[in-house]
Amino acid sequence: MKLFVFIQHEEEKINPVSLEALRGAQEIAENSGGTVCAVTFSSSAGTKLTGYDIGEILVIENPQLENYNPLYYVKAMEDVAKSESPDILVFGHSYEARDWVPRLSARLDIPLVSDCIGFKYEGGLTFVRSVYQGKCNSDSSVSCEKFIISFQSGAFRVDTLKAGSASIRNISVDLSNVEDTIQPGEKFQESETSVDLTQADIIVSVGRGIAKEENLQMIRELAAAIGAEVASSRPVVDSGW
Repeated sequence: MKLFVFIQHEEEKINPVSLEALRGAQEIAENSGGTVCAVTFSSSAGTKLTGYDIGEILVIENPQLENYNPLYYVKAMEDVAKSESPDILVFGHSYEARDWVPRLSARLDIPLVSDCIGFKYEGGLTFVRSVYQGKCNSDSSVSCEKFIISFQSGAFRVDTLKAGSASIRNISVDLSNVEDTIQPGEKFQESETSVDLTQADIIVSVGRGIAKEENLQMIRELAAAIGAEVASSRPVVDSGW
């Protein structure tokens, strides 16, 4: 089984959800005896990946891939998938992936199992998805030999990535026949927070019961005492506390 993990980058920085997906692919490979390769459109991102346990890093080269455009991304990844023939394409479930990976699924005519929170391996792969706003989990399996999966942010921990030594192979793609019909607007920016709750071992969360902003101090003291991060419900956030 050959797994290709797409490594998303923004301004030469690797999106953490891609590294989480890479760890997920490593775990699948450990269970199935497969191999993991990384695919990126950024040479600097490729260099940063050389310290991980990856069979190979494919850096896809074309000037049109320097900035996000779903039409160019789909064509480039389609060409790579057809020439390299991976069994599973793995993505982090980012906003960009939600935009262009379903297009890739249709172009390659292979299934997409999106927004997974984990997997099971019992002679075959079963992927776990959260449904009904996290109230239930559902199991999904694929009967096709080739398919695409995306892992939700927080499904795997970046600090558990296996270290190693990986080589880089550069691949040029021809995108001259892509008809660019998209007029880009202002780039969407995910909200920046000082704390990444997906990486926290312990979370102390507060809601309406906190009553007033002054009471938050004791919550912060509790969190500091037990090594936790502080979170809150929507009403507390809307109150500006």
